[in-house]
Amino acid sequence: MIERAKERGPVVWLTAVSHGDEFTGIPVLHRIFNYFKKNPLKRGTIYGLPIMNILGFELIKRENPYDDQDINRSFPGDIKGDTTERLAAMIFNNIIETNPDLVIDIHSDTLNSIPYIIVDRPLSDEPKVKETVEKSWQFSERFGVTVTYDIDIPGYRKYQLDKSLTASLINRANITAFLVELGGPNILNETFIRTGTKGIKNILVSLKMIDQKEPAWVSETKIETKGRMELLETITTNENGLIEYLVRPGQFAKTGTRLATITNILGKTEEVICVQRDCYIIALGDRAVSFPGSPIINVAAEEVKK
Repeated sequence: MIERAKERGPVVWLTAVSHGDEFTGIPVLHRIFNYFKKNPLKRGTIYGLPIMNILGFELIKRENPYDDQDINRSFPGDIKGDTTERLAAMIFNNIIETNPDLVIDIHSDTLNSIPYIIVDRPLSDEPKVKETVEKSWQFSERFGVTVTYDIDIPGYRKYQLDKSLTASLINRANITAFLVELGGPNILNETFIRTGTKGIKNILVSLKMIDQKEPAWVSETKIETKGRMELLETITTNENGLIEYLVRPGQFAKTGTRLATITNILGKTEEVICVQRDCYIIALGDRAVSFPGSPIINVAAEEVKK
């Protein structure tokens, strides 16, 4: 999907569905491009890639079914690698060839989450990389939802988050980018679709690519803190059982707050999960049953300066 204005200007990419079961980005892109039919783009170019993982989308599967690999852990890809690496390389190279000013990659966390943005970590001390990370944060703040850095570098590398599309664009090509999480997989939620549409319009207004017809939109769930936030590693369980959540997305939780209980089939409490530091609840897992090591809660806390 391509929309070009007569006047030259910024180049923006909107991408979605690298995970084949995360659909929200598709209608968001549809609404943005339909908006241009009555409100022509004033300047610049917008590219839309509504589905990166086509077969995963058709089979409603997170990974690329050809080789069961996660495309968003495979960038910048390899044109001589396996199927997923070749697909990642094709996407990555097509994007960087247009020399974009910004790339927004749309994902879906859980059904029971707030909308939020993840800004990647710099993987070197190069001034250009740090500058690109800073620009990515500044752009993300214009979107209108909660913004947080990804988890710290050791975990970032451990889970191959450094091989996501946005991480590779920032660290390898010095291209401003961020990832936005809009709702849960497998369904389309109108609230999250509208959130994505409004947030992208905020960005386009800031770039003077469209006219501002109303005040800048801000999500009612946006978390405001004195300092910047960072994601912490996902909270997991140690026991089998039914999960009862005791907190809600967007809530502030002080150290020691009870987050959830795990109860066995006879009603006995097997585990009480408490938070280890002051934080904000970002997302609760879309599951009622836990097994040892099950990820159940995403949280973020104010960044600790080192």
